[in-house]
Amino acid sequence: MGFKFSSSDAFTTVECTDGASKIFKPTTSVRTTRYERTSRVDPSFVNIPAGFGSYANEAEPRYLPLAWSAFTHPEGQAYFVCHAEITVVTEAYLYSPEVQNKVAFWIDEFNARLLSAGIRLPGTSELFLELDESSDSCGYYLVDYASRVEFWIEEVDSDDLDIPTAVSLSHRRLTLQEHFWTHVEHFPSHHAKEISLERDELVHVFSHARADQMTSANSTFPYSAKQCTEFLELLNSAPCTITSPYSTALIARLWSVVYNHRFSIHYGEEHARLSRDQSILDIPKVSRSIPFRMASRLLFKIPDAHLQVLDSLYVDNLVYVEHWRDAMTAIHEEWLMCSYWVSMIPQIVDMLSLLVPGSNRMVALASMLLCNIALVSAIVHLAKHHRATKWHAADAAEYLADARSESSGFQWTALAFSLPKASLLWALGIFSCQGLLWLLAATNIYAVSAVVAFMCLVALCSQASRVTWQMPVFRCASRVEDSAV
Repeated sequence: MGFKFSSSDAFTTVECTDGASKIFKPTTSVRTTRYERTSRVDPSFVNIPAGFGSYANEAEPRYLPLAWSAFTHPEGQAYFVCHAEITVVTEAYLYSPEVQNKVAFWIDEFNARLLSAGIRLPGTSELFLELDESSDSCGYYLVDYASRVEFWIEEVDSDDLDIPTAVSLSHRRLTLQEHFWTHVEHFPSHHAKEISLERDELVHVFSHARADQMTSANSTFPYSAKQCTEFLELLNSAPCTITSPYSTALIARLWSVVYNHRFSIHYGEEHARLSRDQSILDIPKVSRSIPFRMASRLLFKIPDAHLQVLDSLYVDNLVYVEHWRDAMTAIHEEWLMCSYWVSMIPQIVDMLSLLVPGSNRMVALASMLLCNIALVSAIVHLAKHHRATKWHAADAAEYLADARSESSGFQWTALAFSLPKASLLWALGIFSCQGLLWLLAATNIYAVSAVVAFMCLVALCSQASRVTWQMPVFRCASRVEDSAV
């Protein structure tokens, strides 16, 4: 079979003379199918030879091509390394002759591209190849163990590789460094004795992060003070001070988290994010619409409180899982409280009032209707969000992205979240009218007027002292300054 090579800006196509085509395309260490493979195995019963693994002779070993070695990741994934001028790494199962031929073909293709472009890679480079199981193509990327970045031998479009937008090349470099450490995490065994993991610096990073979380309510670090303490204990333990595939994979994973965090806060850039509630992206702010403001007033400003919380949870499209879980726990407790009180007291009293002579049936029915709305909406929310308090950051981010509208933000979600509590308050308010009617029947209009005047006075005092119905808002002073006396 003959081949004719042609190149384009996006990828190289290797066209076969029989009409088939092969694609050699860039990828990244975070876009591989490592955790998404769909291949299956069919276990079966086999006979175990006498003395297997002991006195019996070993079966003929499986051979790999020249210069190739097999390694196993601590998670159990087998991978293969070719120790040549440029190290090649792949998870393709090289014990298969067919796979060997495919990998050899793509290595030849890569070398041909280097030769045609006149590129000479540093000896600290490493090439990763990923065979596509569903098509006759191959993804690749390179990492440099000296500069600790991921790179390619052609210009790539970051959008095509799902690489997030950046404000500068130095900002982009943080993502490429994150990808480098992800590669080291995935392939820790063949460089375990050679690579410098900078464990001491990582300890300093987590020590500072722990102190920041302990003294700040709006720290940008993704782990809590307790989690940082646990990581520090792990990093300072004896196994992590000895370089091995296990410690290499662990430390590399933590470094990838650190560089992902640095990218999100624009570490070292002109406009760095220093506080969790600080917005630095040029994202148009959504103003509260007139219908929302009117509805919020009718609902005792509960939607305003929920909207403030939702906005604080999704600043610049970032979600901090600890604050998300705290907020959802408080909202869950609010819904549970509403469902409890609605089911226990107001509806029972309303039903009894229907049986009492002289009661206003319309008032009782209206109160019962609002109680039912509060109960049903609370149950629906609890059923829909029953695991929200345990979601990971990615789950919370996906939920908030779907809930947020470009035109109205989280206003509709805030109104929906407010329905149980607001309906309960309206039900209690309407039911109190029944009490006024009973008071009027038992006394006179002057007594009722006095009670109404007293209630208005209480409402005015509450407004003056800014006491409104609000759920807890998870914000406080950006720094907690405690001095020991």
